[in-house]
Amino acid sequence: MQPTDSPSLPRPLRVGILGTQGIPAKYGGFETFAEELATRWAEDENFEITVVCPGPRRPGQPESLGRVRLEYVPEPQAGPFTNVAFDLRCLWAHRRSFDILYMLGFGAAFACGLPRIWGTKVWINMDGLEWKRSKWGRLTRTYVRLMERVSTWSATRLIADAEAIRSYFLDTYGQGLACTFIPYGANPLDPASYPAELLPQGVEAGKYHLVVARLEPENQVKEIIEGYLRASAPHPLVVVGGIQNPNAYVQRLLTLASDRVRFLGGVYDKPRLAALRCHARSYFHGHTVGGTNPSLLEAISAGQPIIAHDNPFNREVAGGLATFFSGPEDIQSILDSEQYLPARAETHRAECLAWLEARYTWEGVTDSYRALAAQDMRRT
Repeated sequence: MQPTDSPSLPRPLRVGILGTQGIPAKYGGFETFAEELATRWAEDENFEITVVCPGPRRPGQPESLGRVRLEYVPEPQAGPFTNVAFDLRCLWAHRRSFDILYMLGFGAAFACGLPRIWGTKVWINMDGLEWKRSKWGRLTRTYVRLMERVSTWSATRLIADAEAIRSYFLDTYGQGLACTFIPYGANPLDPASYPAELLPQGVEAGKYHLVVARLEPENQVKEIIEGYLRASAPHPLVVVGGIQNPNAYVQRLLTLASDRVRFLGGVYDKPRLAALRCHARSYFHGHTVGGTNPSLLEAISAGQPIIAHDNPFNREVAGGLATFFSGPEDIQSILDSEQYLPARAETHRAECLAWLEARYTWEGVTDSYRALAAQDMRRT
């Protein structure tokens, strides 16, 4: 992460955050990230922060969120290309509006060089290794891999949310690449604020294992269920993830539903989801292609035991707080031996919170962005 010295600037720097479905966050990880970052960043009078949202603005939609200005750009209807088309429109509409444009995602990387013609700095948040996602067909995967490469020259700077992602980009595209590591943050969850009464009917505190994920192959949901079913674990596995309009993969998962494996569908009520995390006997995290995954940070903030897929991203984020698996056989062994239970249960939550405080606070993340923005503008 960058130094956190408070910048001294001759005038407020104008920063625009693009690539989301808008804030307040109601959709996904990028939206939550944009809200958490922008509202804190804007507290510093050296900066003017704008989040660009899909428009046109409708009655009841706010013009601002705290000190953050919300700018609405009409969203084109272009079928599967709607997100890319929207990013293109935003890039063009705001090519001269800001000192720094921060694009979350690189689907429109081929156009991110346009604002640079007018002297605008362009940052791109690279998220995870998107081309590895099995949900993409061959053509889409080829396009995503191409945009990853294009982003290395179309942007002024790339932002990696994990050191492992930054290392990948430097190893793949050259050590001279302007690529900076700044992670996501997390807010500690206090179990007392999310009582067991918020749990779904039939789910008992401390007597269930939990998975919260998009039901996609790269999140190892099938492997987690298979490993759990092999074990003699007496407590049910609760799976949280969207099951409406199921694709072939989700349909296969649903055939495994039973008294032992319960599919709750998507849980979008934040207090109820927080209660599920806080009162789980263990939390499974199977993500394989992301960087600093917000759901893993949220699991750590809940202070419960974590069983995570063994890859560089999860080891970086969870460190010694998790037990790691590579396949169903490992999960069976971990559950049957109760290897996932922390050696010092009475101090485990405190260790989780100390880990987050040292590495993943939103305040620290925001300070790093402020310092990076000031640093990049001084180089102009």
